[in-house]
Amino acid sequence: TRHSETQWNVKKINQGILDSQLTEDGIKMAKDLSLIKSNFNKVFSSDLQRAITSAKIIAPESEIIRTKLLREIDVGSWSGKNLERIKIEDKDLYEKYFYNPGQYQRKDGESLWDLMERVKNFFEEFIIGKSYEDVLIVTHGVTLCGILNYIEGIDVNNFWDNRVRRNASYNIIDYKNGEFNIIKKAPKNNRSTI
Repeated sequence: TRHSETQWNVKKINQGILDSQLTEDGIKMAKDLSLIKSNFNKVFSSDLQRAITSAKIIAPESEIIRTKLLREIDVGSWSGKNLERIKIEDKDLYEKYFYNPGQYQRKDGESLWDLMERVKNFFEEFIIGKSYEDVLIVTHGVTLCGILNYIEGIDVNNFWDNRVRRNASYNIIDYKNGEFNIIKKAPKNNRSTI
């Protein structure tokens, strides 16, 4: 699942590896998810506070394994800025990010290739070859795109084929005999930005 709604999500501010607090609606979203299921064999979360807070609310009795591998993409100087402002101030890089993602590179953060490598490393370290029954992964919008792309074998050049999903909406992925199968994808984000 993607973390619950934050104050910056509401204001359409790009968070990257910075954090903002969950909104009251965000807290309710996480509580609603906990009503669906709250007991998991393993709970993995990004080490960023918005994901940890969401994970604690969704699975209050579970130990949460925090990992930088599930962090949101580091968008460097874009962090804390509205995407409309970024589109004007850094048009060339913005265009690459959304329309030519394989070419998106930055000196002060990560490329989408870097993000995909982190996702791959997470699965190799924590999921593949393990025999957990029920696992919760709490992460971020762009990282969740990366997870779905990893499972479906989608190349970075087509990164946005899996759009950002709504806050606190869940995906169901089955892993058996070394193969992943997507059972359910969360609804796509209905905002005009990612």
